[in-house]
Amino acid sequence: MPFARSVILTTALLGLAPAALVVASPLLVAQVNAEALLKAMPRPKETSTAVSLPFAANAYQQKSINYQAQMGPEPALKFFQSSLASKGYMERKVNTTSGQWGFSVVFDLPPTLVMKPTIPGKTVVLVYQGTMLAPNRININARFEEI
Repeated sequence: MPFARSVILTTALLGLAPAALVVASPLLVAQVNAEALLKAMPRPKETSTAVSLPFAANAYQQKSINYQAQMGPEPALKFFQSSLASKGYMERKVNTTSGQWGFSVVFDLPPTLVMKPTIPGKTVVLVYQGTMLAPNRININARFEEI
């Protein structure tokens, strides 16, 4: 029964339905579908209802998520830093940039999430970018990339 508990716990931590996962071992979740994971990511309450999953040639599994929120770049960045850290993502602070224009932040995946890179020697990371469209309107794009 420990195996089943670890799958349920990992599923709950990632916010995914069990059907979205393929289990490799009791402690690891392997090859999560990027689209399902992006859909399950936390979004600010100020987010518009228009959420799209466009094709992204540079993204892992060529998927990204895109939406807008009624907020500035600093609160948006803090939201993602806090909410993703609570899910086990580790910010690569050296890659974080922000300003009046928006922000860019890169996170290493939690140890329970395995996304095998397609390019040897690369690592899959989660990238969030926010671009200001108006004084209180930011476009958010998130995707997994190999770096």
